[in-house]
Amino acid sequence: MKKLFEQNRLPHALLFHGPDGVGKDAVAIELATILNCESGKWDACGKCQSCRQMATLRHPRVRLIFPMPSKTDESNPIDKFNPQELEAYNEQIDIKAANRYHLLAMENAAGIKVSSIREIRREASYRTSGIGRTVSILSRAELMNQSASNALLKTLEEPTGEMLLILTTSKREALLPTILSRCQHVRFDPLTEPNMIEGLQRLVDDDKTARLAVQLANGNFRDALSIAVDGNSFDRKEVVLYLRSLTAYRPILIMECLARYTARDDRTTLFAFLSILQSWFRDVFSLLEGNNAIRNVDLRENLEKFATYFPNTQCQKAIDEIENVVDMLRKNVHLTTAMIVLSQRLRRCIMPLQ
Repeated sequence: MKKLFEQNRLPHALLFHGPDGVGKDAVAIELATILNCESGKWDACGKCQSCRQMATLRHPRVRLIFPMPSKTDESNPIDKFNPQELEAYNEQIDIKAANRYHLLAMENAAGIKVSSIREIRREASYRTSGIGRTVSILSRAELMNQSASNALLKTLEEPTGEMLLILTTSKREALLPTILSRCQHVRFDPLTEPNMIEGLQRLVDDDKTARLAVQLANGNFRDALSIAVDGNSFDRKEVVLYLRSLTAYRPILIMECLARYTARDDRTTLFAFLSILQSWFRDVFSLLEGNNAIRNVDLRENLEKFATYFPNTQCQKAIDEIENVVDMLRKNVHLTTAMIVLSQRLRRCIMPLQ
């Protein structure tokens, strides 16, 4: 990509695709920073007015598009926000500016609306002066509705001026083939553990915590960061307590375990809990297969007892059920309802014959 930049041959549309949490949005934001830096060089200076604006993600020529609540498809969704929604939107931008791996999400978001796509084209038509390039980043582009997809296709077929579209997605197959064919694809592979550890060590003081978080995150840096930072806000043995309550079918204890996360509407900590829960079933699968190499080394004794008592556990199905709930939570479904359903399904995975 550096060579294309230096030769002024960047295309009008890029598709960044790959697993969740590997930095697709982060790279898209960095590219937008480079393209608008006043130095005109590949290494952005970080000091000019443009770079300072990008540091807060409030640059007049760079727009972040992500699923948002909208009252109408006819105008910019932000124009229709009430004060609470506007505050929530600004909070998401601030968090993303501080943590480029943050997953942009707003309550009651139904997807990327056609009005957001139309706004891209309107903005591109009048932002043509000054140094740099107009950039629109569509985060989780697979969440466009049909009207938005069709509007984007028209934009791709008739690119405007110096506008650059960057689509990021972990589900490339969900996009229209006609959209795929009009973008230059950039594949993001899963991050290696050494690279993730190196990145986390810059953000987390405790080296042991960083290494354990990377082991649990299965190549997802966003999850690793969440586990390292937010995973310390609860005792990891709460996962064991939750599973004991589940297998003994003690509904009151199950709800008490879940209430620690659902009562506060704390999705970040809940994601950390679910990541550890998912890694638990990966470790159980390893033990059942005779492989003693596990990730939750501090929970080994509990894992070995679990594998002994529940040898028929459908581990892969349990992992898939947790992943489905994570996807649902990212769409802002009701926390308590989602976790109750997950608990019922996990119990059936652990004791499939009952």
